[in-house]
Amino acid sequence: MGQTTDQIASHIESTREDLNSNLQELETKVKSATDWRHHFRRHPGLALAAAFGGGVLLSTLIGKRRVPSPASPNASEAAPAQTSASGHETWDAIKSALAGVAATKFAEMLAAVVPGFSEHLRNTEGERGQYQDSEKRSH
Repeated sequence: MGQTTDQIASHIESTREDLNSNLQELETKVKSATDWRHHFRRHPGLALAAAFGGGVLLSTLIGKRRVPSPASPNASEAAPAQTSASGHETWDAIKSALAGVAATKFAEMLAAVVPGFSEHLRNTEGERGQYQDSEKRSH
């Protein structure tokens, strides 16, 4: 052992300073990782795509509150309704694709910031797939 009190106190002070420095560095990294402005400056296209995808996803979740139109006896008025339905299907497909791209990009961004996120996401998706497979077999 043979350490003097002064050596122990010096070692403790040195360790305290190292910990304080590490804590400040970690605090800076966390602030940078959670600051949306920082990410927007570095990747404006990704941020805009995520915002657009989030808006599309939100509009999809809020619902399709369309008021049904009264039935029309005229056959010429039925054709626009079919075109409109086809247009809605196309728009729904576009929204789904954009939401998927936004979710993928957001997951990639989180994986870059949060250690272990990708592994946990893969595990969760694997468990969900197994659950859905067992649900299909039970029906």
